[in-house]
Amino acid sequence: MTFIVVGVSASSGSPGALRMAARESKLRKIPLIAVQAWSAPRAPSAPGGRPPAVSVDPAQLFANAEQALRDQVAETLPEEVECRLVKGSPGKVLLSESEGAELLVVDAPRGAITPTSPLLAHKLVYQTSCPVLIMPPSQAQAG
Repeated sequence: MTFIVVGVSASSGSPGALRMAARESKLRKIPLIAVQAWSAPRAPSAPGGRPPAVSVDPAQLFANAEQALRDQVAETLPEEVECRLVKGSPGKVLLSESEGAELLVVDAPRGAITPTSPLLAHKLVYQTSCPVLIMPPSQAQAG
């Protein structure tokens, strides 16, 4: 089965990438899968080597992040889309989830770009097995 994968940023929600991926999904008549990488936050440290007073339940944090992903996607796209929150770094997750995909859509890199910047988009272009569509900054947040 062929499909399209769109990387969704936890901070921005990647509305431009979601809209473009949804458009391509409709044109090609194939499913769209919204993917976001997740890693458990570190427990807060406490002075003197004592355990922190705050208890953190990783399963609940993961469930909350899954719901946040579904909410972000629903804010941008009217149609139902499969959402996957996957444990791992963004690069590894997107490479893994795009195996067998017809297209991978991601937002433009953020921040200043230098010759030594380890860019996710650059890594994806050279390591993925499918075409990669990188949204330009002017389109990434456009409504």
